[in-house]
Amino acid sequence: MGGHRKSFLIDRHDLAQDTWLTDSDEVFVRRYLQTPHLPTRDDMKQKSRHSGFTLAEIAVVLAIIGIAMTMGLKMLTATLENSAYSETRAKQERIKLALVSFMRSNGRLPCPDTALPATGTEVVAPVGASCNLTAAAGYGVVPWLTLQIPRDSVLDGWGNLFSYRVGNSFAPVLKNWTSKTVGIPFDINELATSSVALIIQERDTPGSVLNQVTNQAVVVILSHGKNGLGALTTRGNARVPPPTVAVAVDENTNGTLGSRTFVRRAFNDSPLVAGTNPGGPFDDLVAYMTPQELLQPLVTERTLYGKCSAYCSTGNCPAVPPNTCNATQIPVGLVSINNCTCTAGQLLPE
Repeated sequence: MGGHRKSFLIDRHDLAQDTWLTDSDEVFVRRYLQTPHLPTRDDMKQKSRHSGFTLAEIAVVLAIIGIAMTMGLKMLTATLENSAYSETRAKQERIKLALVSFMRSNGRLPCPDTALPATGTEVVAPVGASCNLTAAAGYGVVPWLTLQIPRDSVLDGWGNLFSYRVGNSFAPVLKNWTSKTVGIPFDINELATSSVALIIQERDTPGSVLNQVTNQAVVVILSHGKNGLGALTTRGNARVPPPTVAVAVDENTNGTLGSRTFVRRAFNDSPLVAGTNPGGPFDDLVAYMTPQELLQPLVTERTLYGKCSAYCSTGNCPAVPPNTCNATQIPVGLVSINNCTCTAGQLLPE
C-alpha cells in the first residue's frame, strides 16, 4: 500500500480512478466499504426525519384508549350494581329465614332495633312488654343480635342497614306480632283469615297508578337502595332524610318512620313528572312476609308450640291430654289439621 494509500474517507467514485491505486489499496478499500460502520451525521438526520409518531397519530391512539377505558368503566359499574342488587336480594331472603327461626323458638317476631346508633338488639317499650305504643316503635332496623345472625347479614349491597317494619297492633294494624300478651296478639287463625296489617303497593310502569298487592303483610325488610335516602348508616346517629314528596313520592312513602304502606317498583332514575313518572326516581328494594310465609313452615314441621285449642275454630279443646277437639278443622294453607288433635301442645306458646 505504501505512500499511495488514501485516507479511509474515500468516495466510491475513487474506485473508478484505479490508475493511481495499487491493487492492494483497491482490495483494502473495497473491504472497508463492505464492512458495517457507524452512521455519519447526515445518516442520523435522514433517519430522524422518518421515525416516531406525529401528533395526529398520538391523538388518535389516545382517543381509542379513552373510549376503551370509558366502555370498560361502564361495564365495571354495571357489574358492581348488579352484584349489589343480587347481594341485597339474597340477604333479604336470609333475614326471612332468621325471622321464621325466631318465631319457631319464641312464638313471636322481634321488635325492631330503634336505638341510635343501632345496637343490634330489639327495643321494647316498656321494657319486657312490646313495641306497640306507637307506629314508629314498629319501624327500625333488623335486630341482628336478637336474631343471632352476623351484623354483615343486615347490611344491604351498598353498606346500609336494612330497615325493618313489623306489625305491632298500633292502629290500624290489628294484631300484634311482637308479643303473646300485649295488645291483640296474633294466633293461628291468621293462617286462614289474615287481619289487616301492613300494605304493599306496586307500580307496573313508571306512569301507572299504584296497585295494592296485599294489606296483610306483617313484616317488611327494606333496602333504601344505592342512594341510601331514608336509611340508617353503620356510623350514623340519625337516619339519612328520605326525599321529599316533591322529589320522589314513592321513596318518601317507604322512608317515613312508622309508615304502614310500602311501594315496590322497578329501578327508575328519571325525575318526578306528573302523568309519566308520578312516583319519581326509585331504587328501593322491598321484601315482605305474610302470615302464611311465617307460620306455614312451622305448622308443616310441627314445630310451632303452644295451646292445642288454637287449632280449633271454636277453641273448646279440653284442658287435659289428649286435648282432642271435635270442632271444625281450620284450613292451614294447603294443610288441614285433622281433628285439631295434638298430644303435647303444638302451636303458639302460652
